[in-house]
Amino acid sequence: MRPLNKLAIAVVSGLLLGGCGVSETDLGGDGVASQMEQDFGGPDGLMEFFQSHTEEEIREALKVYGIGYVVRGRVTEEAISDCPKYFASADRNIWFNFDGEYYLIDGSGRPSRAYKYLPPIVAAARIDSCQLNVGQWGDAENPANDYDGGHMIGSQLGGWGGRANLVPQDANFNRGNWVTLENKAAKCGSLPSGRIRYYIGANYPNTTALIPNNMTMELRNQSTGSYVALSFSNVDYGGTNGTNEKNRGVTWLTNQGCN
Repeated sequence: MRPLNKLAIAVVSGLLLGGCGVSETDLGGDGVASQMEQDFGGPDGLMEFFQSHTEEEIREALKVYGIGYVVRGRVTEEAISDCPKYFASADRNIWFNFDGEYYLIDGSGRPSRAYKYLPPIVAAARIDSCQLNVGQWGDAENPANDYDGGHMIGSQLGGWGGRANLVPQDANFNRGNWVTLENKAAKCGSLPSGRIRYYIGANYPNTTALIPNNMTMELRNQSTGSYVALSFSNVDYGGTNGTNEKNRGVTWLTNQGCN
C-alpha cells in the first residue's frame, strides 16, 4: 500500500474511527483508483472526503497518488465537451468534479470511475455523436463483438453525456441488465436528497485497451449503511452471473424504497 501524507492519514483515521460506516471495498482493478478507494475505506469514504474538504485539501491529499483534482468551473469548455478516444496527457490522472458528479480519468486517458449521489434525479442530455464514436471505437478494437457507447452513470440519472462518462460497453449488456439497473435507480427520486450513493468502476485488462473487461457498481444507503456491490464482465448479459447480479441490485433498490 502506498504511504499516505499527513492530511490523508488524518482523514482516513477520522473516517474509520469516527464510525461513519464507510466500506472497506473498492470498485476493482489494480491501479491507483483501487488503491485510493482502499486507503480511504471504500468509494464511500473517498466521496465523503471530496464532499467535506476544500479543493486545496483534496489536492494535497491526492498528491501522494499522482492524482489531480479539478472542478468543472476550472475545466475548459473544450475539455468538458470534446470526445477524445483517449484523453490528452494534461487530463489524465485527474478527478473531475462536474457539478457534484465525480469522474476519474486514468493514466492512459480512459474513464475509470464515476461517483454520484441520488437524488436529485434529473435526466441529462445525451451527446449522440460521442456515444456513436465510443461504440465504434469498441467495434474497431474487437470486431467480433458489438459495442455501444455506454454511460457509466446513466443519462436518466443525470450522468454527463461526454466521454468522461462513456466507455465501449457490450451492446447486449448495456441495453439489457445494465439499463435495467439504471432505470430502477431512476425510481429513487422520492427519497431524501443524497440518500443513495452510486459508484461505478470501469476496469481494463491492461494499460492500452480501450474496452473495459469488467464493470462494477456499488449502491449504498447513506442513512442505514446498507449497500450492495455488483460486478459484471463486459460481455453479453454482463457475463454468466450478470443476470443474477442485476437481480440482486434491483432487489436492493426495491428494499430502499426505489419504486
